[in-house]
Amino acid sequence: SDEKSSVFSSFLGYRFLLAAVACVYGTNFPLGSIMDQSLPPSAASSSRFFLAALALSPFLPKIKKELIAPAMFAGCFTAMGYISQSLALVDTSPATVSFLGAATVIWCPFLDWVVNKESMSWKERPQVWIAALFCLTGVGLLELFDGSMAGTGDIALSLSSSSSGLLGDGLALLQAVGFGTGIFISEQMMKKHSAQALPITSVMVAVTAFLSMIWALTDGWIGNTPGWESMLLPSILMGNTGELMSAGGLATEDPFLLAKAVLWTGLVSTSLNFYLETVALGKVPTTQASVVLSTEPLWAAAFASLLLGESMGWNDYAGGFFIVAACLVSGVQTGDIRKLLGGQQPMEQEHDNQQQ
Repeated sequence: SDEKSSVFSSFLGYRFLLAAVACVYGTNFPLGSIMDQSLPPSAASSSRFFLAALALSPFLPKIKKELIAPAMFAGCFTAMGYISQSLALVDTSPATVSFLGAATVIWCPFLDWVVNKESMSWKERPQVWIAALFCLTGVGLLELFDGSMAGTGDIALSLSSSSSGLLGDGLALLQAVGFGTGIFISEQMMKKHSAQALPITSVMVAVTAFLSMIWALTDGWIGNTPGWESMLLPSILMGNTGELMSAGGLATEDPFLLAKAVLWTGLVSTSLNFYLETVALGKVPTTQASVVLSTEPLWAAAFASLLLGESMGWNDYAGGFFIVAACLVSGVQTGDIRKLLGGQQPMEQEHDNQQQ
């Protein structure tokens, strides 16, 4: 027990936990794409988050009064992230949506600078700038280049000029703002109330579920779309979605495919994963946590290839390399970065150590 505790309380322990969280989050993108093929995005989101909120509901009454407002505020931004993600997945590939979501690595340090007045200078926090540069380079390679052109002898740019493509990319970037802000607010709460991880998570998920429900009720498909009854959660869980999947182009003989996707994304990759992320955010600074979580696109691309048969080009591998490099740089302490760059060691204990 003591040995296990020492592993997770080490400098790398909670960062490894965040990396595992990112891996599980990566399943949301291909599974979300599967659900969006057969269901309206609002139906998929409301079903998923209803289950997640239900699983965490026993912890709602345990939230401290002073945390209710900030937890609800964080939940609103988290809902913005999930809703924009779901909409982006309608006409944008899961890998692209996930990779663009890695912009949290820029947004979180920005919030730290604006709200907490934290110094983000090159002299004091070089690892933040290097990690951000690597991450943006990776995202640029994934977004701007067409890896399918390999073998033609040319490096092809694939800037999308279509309105749907730009809208999907914009929504994917908006999810980074939502998730990044939710991560930032969660870290502020967890610094002072580390024992409140489950109650905080339950409130944030409940707010997301409530806003997703409002979205579903006002989206226009209830009572108007043919077969709308089979889009409701009870029908999904009973496997009465065969016609929906056929109409959406899902070639599968498994009548419970959508049920499995909703159950996994609701109970595992949302409620459980969200809780583990909140715990880790009490131990890892936001600027570093956002970069570790940016490994999520690598997992999303891998799961998209496995579950949806999406192929990866040279730019996927190159972009992935830079994002992994960003995560590794993020975990290096300032003193070590300075040594590597040939600078002097800091005189005072670094900010990162203070967060442990």
